[in-house]
Amino acid sequence: MLTPQEVIDSEYLESRCALLEIAAMFDRYDSAVQRTGQNAENPEKLECLRNALSLLAKTDSSDNRAEQLLHLFATV
Repeated sequence: MLTPQEVIDSEYLESRCALLEIAAMFDRYDSAVQRTGQNAENPEKLECLRNALSLLAKTDSSDNRAEQLLHLFATV
């Protein structure tokens, strides 16, 4: 069983990379909107990702974040 610090130490770089990839996707979307002057025709997936980030940011430690995300993603 890992300690809390060992969990952070072992997964920090991979998690940071995933967050950077998500940020880059949002940047690419915003750039495409500026370039074309149009939003996505069906923005449900984009809104789902925004909701997922919001859920992660405000969920306390007693909640099962992965399960909540699976339920959220099942709606798209």
